[in-house]
Amino acid sequence: MLVSLPAGGASSLPGPVSTIRVCNTAGRIELGTAVPISPRHALAICTFSPEDSISVETSRGFMPPDSLFISPDLGTVLMKFTEDVFDKFSEPSISVPAIGEDMVIVGQGLEGVITVKGKAIERFPDGSFLVSAPPMNGLMGAAVFSAGGDYWGMISGLIRPGHRFPTVEDRDYLVLYPSQVWYMWAKLTMLEQQTPPHRFGVTALSGISLSPTMRSGIQIVSVAYGSPAWLCGLRPGDLITHVDGTPVYHPETLRGLLLLSEDTLEALVSRDGLRFEIVIPPMSGW
Repeated sequence: MLVSLPAGGASSLPGPVSTIRVCNTAGRIELGTAVPISPRHALAICTFSPEDSISVETSRGFMPPDSLFISPDLGTVLMKFTEDVFDKFSEPSISVPAIGEDMVIVGQGLEGVITVKGKAIERFPDGSFLVSAPPMNGLMGAAVFSAGGDYWGMISGLIRPGHRFPTVEDRDYLVLYPSQVWYMWAKLTMLEQQTPPHRFGVTALSGISLSPTMRSGIQIVSVAYGSPAWLCGLRPGDLITHVDGTPVYHPETLRGLLLLSEDTLEALVSRDGLRFEIVIPPMSGW
């Protein structure tokens, strides 16, 4: 099923979306998709350079954001306005689609907002999903919603048919970058909340495995002796795969959970082929 809507038809969509206008130094204008996630913030895949002129569709018309926060690691951009400019918004969801579950993909075509129905068919080791959807231009960076309107994430790529993904007539393979992976970065950036370096006591990287037999998570590179992380039982080489039952892939997620949680966290750790849980008390107790 494929539905084309005019740009003013956003009220019939599963969640609010905004159009991004990007004017590059050569004067060429390209359109993209952003999702308002608060009255003052909108989030999108970062497909433009700092030299480009950016404006975002708001309840007051197209306006340039007052600030841009770009995460090179995540490939996302958070656009901030100093005043409330979005009447409707969707907070990123930490839930993800089940394999086989339907979704609604909302992108920006040449003639306005476009929507297609897609289906999650596989989850990759880095937390992203392979999505099958009708072929349609304008879905790069598109917003993805559940049938109930939960903001699940954004389309970050297109996989061409090959030996692993054979050609299927009238279908595209898209990559969904779920909000579960980046929502904590967005939340911390919105709050502009900082923490003193090394307060928890770890240096960490994303530990992404491309093999389905090896786990992905947050790779602990170093642990300061005597730090809260050390006392919790973390050691260099540990891989944190889940926190409170939710898969984690990026150190920013761990930082956000440590900063914002008021309760004890339970982290699932892999070490030398063994899996065990460690308990991390709230930062207020450090």
